[in-house]
Formats: sequence, C-alpha cells, structure tokens
Amino acid sequence: MQNKVAIKFLVILLLIGGKTSATGEEIIKLIPLHHIKGKMEHIGFQMKATWMDGTIELRFPETLDSEKGMHFIDHYRADMLPLSEMETYPEWNVNESTGEISYSYTTKEGIEFGGIVNSTDDEVHIEFFVKNHTSEPVRKISPQICLALDNSNDFNQLSVTSDVFIWSGGKYLSLDKTTPTVAEKGRDPLLVIAREGFTEIEAVGKTKIDKPGSDIGTWWLVNETSDEDIIVRESRDKKHLVAISWPGDTSFLIYNSLNPCIHAGPSIQFTIDPYRERHWYGTIYLIQNNPDQLFERYKNGKRYN
Repeated sequence: MQNKVAIKFLVILLLIGGKTSATGEEIIKLIPLHHIKGKMEHIGFQMKATWMDGTIELRFPETLDSEKGMHFIDHYRADMLPLSEMETYPEWNVNESTGEISYSYTTKEGIEFGGIVNSTDDEVHIEFFVKNHTSEPVRKISPQICLALDNSNDFNQLSVTSDVFIWSGGKYLSLDKTTPTVAEKGRDPLLVIAREGFTEIEAVGKTKIDKPGSDIGTWWLVNETSDEDIIVRESRDKKHLVAISWPGDTSFLIYNSLNPCIHAGPSIQFTIDPYRERHWYGTIYLIQNNPDQLFERYKNGKRYN
C-alpha cells in the first residue's frame, strides 16, 4: 500500500512539471499557468524552490512585437493592441519522464512562438523560439520576457534598489548606487540599464530609449551600463538570490520596483526570413547568495543560438 502511495505522489509531481533528485526530494517545481477562456492572461509558469516562501513567475513572453506590430501582449494597452486576438490560449505539454514543459502558438498572421523549460537542482533552463511561417521577412522582432517576483515573500519588496545588482565597471553593483538617484528623481525607481556598447535602444512597442539620465515615461535610463547580460535580486534574509540571464541577446536590463520584476532581455532585435526561425536561450538561477559562484556559472553556462 505504501509503495502505491509513493508512486502516485511521484506521478502527481511529474504532471505539474516537478523534478525530483535521486533521493526523491523535490528540486524546483515548475507550475504551468492555465487559462480561463475569453480572458486576457499571462502565458507562463511559476517556479518554487524548496526554500522559497511563495513562487516566482515567468511571463513567457509578456510581449512579442516586430516592425509589423504587436504579435502578442498579455495585458491591455490602448497604444499596443495586438495584430490579432488570441481566441484560445495554448496549453502546456508536460513530459512525465523528464519534467520538461513546453508550448507553442501560431498567430493568425502566421508567426509561431513558444517555449521549452527544464529545471535542475537550482537552475531553470528556458528556451524561447519564433518561427516565421509567412512569405515575407519579419524585421526587428523582439520578445519581452518578465520575471515577476510579486508572489514570493523572499523577493517581493517594493520601492527599494539596494537588493538588486548588476555587474558594472568590473564590480558587483547594487542599483541604489546608480545615477540619477531615486532622491534626485523624486519617485519610485523604474530603471532601465543599458548593456555596455549599446546606444540606440528600442524597448517594447519600439519605444526609443534616449540618452542616459533621461526619462522614458515614468522610467529612467541610468548613467551606468551593465558589463553583463544578467540581473540579480537578493532574498529578504540575504541567504539566497534569484537571477535571470539571456547571454548574448541583451541590449538593456530592467528593474521595476513597483510590480516588482526583473528583465535581462532578450532585447536585441532580429530579422527572421520567410520559413526560418530564431531561438533564444536563458537561465534562471535560484541559489545561495554567492555572487562569485553565480558569475562563474553564468560565464560557463552560455548556450549558443
């Protein structure tokens, strides 16, 4: 009887995308988001490490746009309406033997997009793809992928910058050291950080990001630049961190202190020729708070497109 119960429990874990170690201990649980018909919602999944209070969520993607317009957006904006309505949201596929989860969706204009996700002991490996099923090139295509922290008590502090970090000028730099400061701006931090070497940057909806220190609506572009394609947040107790990276595909980073969320791309725009496709590879880290170890993993973990 006990063996039957154990087998049933393992099957349940696999069905929700959970993965277990050799000892049977849960590693990182992947929880695909399900949808209510007719409601505009996120396409994504939640993640939970054994030590976490609550979950974090990847909006996968939050938006997908190109020169043609908005192929997908998971919320309403009057200035960013989608080219076509999503009548039925895609369902996640779960590989019961590996714990891998995946989905794909094809828009009415012939653009297919989707994701593939796997977890290890303390990392989540993410692959996002776009396929052009049309006879015309799709230019300046760019996904916006958001790591939302609001459902985790470990990472959901609001209106602070001291626990969010980048590598800048060869140093591990907290965002409260960037300029213009919060005090100078007189409002809650909504920060854009350019990747070193990128000057002509466009955000979602092809919004132009101007010179350092300038406003982008309620956001501002800091003077400092990031050396790397990764952004980090410490847990409240300083024992763990969460980080996201899209190595080789980042022109700017984002920290929203009000949602809160962090972004590390992929933000470099590409052209996808007719009947061709593009894949992006990223990693989410849920590890002990050791920036040196994180940096080594990040440098050794790049997966090429």
